[in-house]
Amino acid sequence: MHQLRNDYSEGAHPRILDALVRTNLEQTVGYGADEHCARAAELIRAEIGQPDAHVSFVPGGTPANILAITALTEEFEGPLCAADAHPTAHETGAIEAHGRRLLATRDPLGRLTCDGMEPLWEAACAMGAATTRPGMLYFSHTSELGYVYTRAEFDALCDWAEARDLAIYVDGARMASGCTAQGGDLTIQHIAARADAFTLGGTKNGMLFGEALVLSPRTARGRRAIERIPYLTKRAGQLTAKGRVMGVMFEAAFDPATRDETGAVLYWQTARHANAMACRLAAGLTAAGFEPVIETTGNQQFFWAECEVAERLSAALGCELMAGDDPAGRGRVIARFVTSWATPEAAVDEAVAFAQGL
Repeated sequence: MHQLRNDYSEGAHPRILDALVRTNLEQTVGYGADEHCARAAELIRAEIGQPDAHVSFVPGGTPANILAITALTEEFEGPLCAADAHPTAHETGAIEAHGRRLLATRDPLGRLTCDGMEPLWEAACAMGAATTRPGMLYFSHTSELGYVYTRAEFDALCDWAEARDLAIYVDGARMASGCTAQGGDLTIQHIAARADAFTLGGTKNGMLFGEALVLSPRTARGRRAIERIPYLTKRAGQLTAKGRVMGVMFEAAFDPATRDETGAVLYWQTARHANAMACRLAAGLTAAGFEPVIETTGNQQFFWAECEVAERLSAALGCELMAGDDPAGRGRVIARFVTSWATPEAAVDEAVAFAQGL
């Protein structure tokens, strides 16, 4: 059966592959200084409405987080983040290994809140130089458990941070999913207008690999980060000799010639399909009697399942299983289903039919 394990099991979208083949024999300078990276950066700046933004390309999400966090903070500072944010739960201490302590709140579902951050901020203020000073906010859109932020929630976080002179960084490994989620009102243009830095994920949205790291020169922290990024990238071993590969892929994804009838370029089209397949899956599983952990219109869907049923789902569909505090007290586990740009509608219907038979 078709696997619903993650959104990077397949290779790349045919249009991305075509661009790579078409440019394969071109000779370019290395390390991201080529014309494809330059044009991709220009296309991204135009798409987000920020002509002065700094855009660079990084091979993966964890390196992008390392670079953004170390660039935006001092060595004695750290990012405020949710307890189950990606750097906290899935990056093996990568941020700490680069000299920054994570300041995790008690917020659930990977969703950062002002109320969750306030106690950490007050404690840091009270302790002064005896503790790590918050220097920025880290949160992902969508969150680690699929939460799609609203514009009002995003603005509240930005207002809270700006009042305390903290930088705002949005991990956008699934930014395309978050910005195209049905019913969502948080646009990439609005994020770009307020965040100091964010990423546009390619790995989980139809590319072979790669993330675009975008930084704004609006604030002092942003300007300093832009100055530091080239050095930090090289020091972290993330300056890619064949950076042109990422440039070609992002150039193809944001090519204005790919715009559809809604005005969306390929980058948003692929995510919109993944979201539609996820919502179709969620509706089918809910109708089959499965309880969602969170109701979301992003491409990650989380459902409670009895242990035996969850094991059968995982064996057949590849969904990842994780422990959770079952509100029903039945010892159920969480099954995570993820759709991608390549998920066929027929595969979703087959998965639902299988789940109905359990």
